[in-house]
Amino acid sequence: METKLRTENKMGTMPVGRLLANMALPMVISMLVQALYNVVDSVYVSRVSENALTAVSMAFPIQNLMIGFSTGVGVGMNSLLSKCLGSREYDRGNLTAGNGLVLSGICCLLFMLFGAFGAGVFFRVQTDIPEILTGGVEYLQICTLFSFGIFGEILFERLLQATGRTLYTMITQGVGAVLNIVLDPLFIYTLGMGIRGAGAATALSQVMVWAALLWFYVRGKTSVRISVRQVARTPRMVKLIFTTGFPSLCRHCGNALATIVLNRAAGGFGDAAIAAFSIASRVSGLALSVSIGFVQGLQPVAGYAHGSKDHARLKSAFRFCCAASMSALTALAVIIAAAAPWIVRMLSPSDGGLVETGAAGLRAASIALPFTTFINCTGTLFQAIRESARSSALVLGKQVCIYIPLLLALPRAWSMNGLMAAMPLADALGFLAALWMARSYFRRAQHAAAL
Repeated sequence: METKLRTENKMGTMPVGRLLANMALPMVISMLVQALYNVVDSVYVSRVSENALTAVSMAFPIQNLMIGFSTGVGVGMNSLLSKCLGSREYDRGNLTAGNGLVLSGICCLLFMLFGAFGAGVFFRVQTDIPEILTGGVEYLQICTLFSFGIFGEILFERLLQATGRTLYTMITQGVGAVLNIVLDPLFIYTLGMGIRGAGAATALSQVMVWAALLWFYVRGKTSVRISVRQVARTPRMVKLIFTTGFPSLCRHCGNALATIVLNRAAGGFGDAAIAAFSIASRVSGLALSVSIGFVQGLQPVAGYAHGSKDHARLKSAFRFCCAASMSALTALAVIIAAAAPWIVRMLSPSDGGLVETGAAGLRAASIALPFTTFINCTGTLFQAIRESARSSALVLGKQVCIYIPLLLALPRAWSMNGLMAAMPLADALGFLAALWMARSYFRRAQHAAAL
């Protein structure tokens, strides 16, 4: 007899707008906190030195990859688990959670090995400045060797989210943010650890959040019971988790690769330009975490609707998510553009050239925000309905086939202005592609329903 999971009736019966608000708000806060870790590190590290800020900036692609792999596994597990709840396959839901745990553990081990043996090589191919090289390696090794914190945190967060228990993730993420803000100055300045202190504060905060989420799970705050006994016998489910979460992994891998290319292109204008564009990327990433929170709220709702074959509800959820997230990101874009010099000045050492370049880059990045959020919504829609190839093609097409070539070509023609124009131009083109893909899918779905 199947193990009984508590059915999340609200996923299929609550009004779509109210349900998405209920699901998305905790995830928005969760993603803001994830992005805040990097921003808080930048605030404190920038007071150490400009080279320290550059070192943290160069480590960011690997941190992005860790988030990408952990989110990819979490999103794949989340989507399949939501579908199992929608179709009432409860034992399969438990097994899905077990497979997610094993996959997450494997990914974590790989990053720990990279931190131990590959961090030095990664920095040596980017710089030969001793302060940046030494500080960057120390920071990255701490973040990777203690990456079990972020992998465990994201996995259990997605598990709770799939069953509608997003309030608990909001509580734990809030605690993690406060811890990071308190520990950063303590480790960096009071204990004199410098850039190592920033890495230690981030890693410890993530481990504490994971421990709190694990405590909620042990206390029975979710009805899913992780089963790993038959994981070795379910290779197809491992493949499904990986393929479903692959678009999320593609997004973060594309972002990491684009960041490396951006750093190298900006390095042609001096190390201060790398720091300036890093600040612009982190602030725009903080704003985009609102968008990602919205679409992660959409995913279990869309997955449940797809599993129960309620296509009208699926379309309604997609439209509501697009309208809400694009409105929010447009408002944030206006605020960021208006306050750009103040934001950069707060996050950087007092350097007029860095502030000027960072503010211009931040204004350019803010133009892309509404376009990016629609791309995220469309990619998540295809993930939820298990058309992962379309989602991956959209994400990789925008990042690898449009953005990176523009990063390489535009600075040759327009110098620094070309570097700034690459992101909004790439996202505008990606928006048009996403719009065409979404309209095509709903036309097909409407035609199929009419038959």
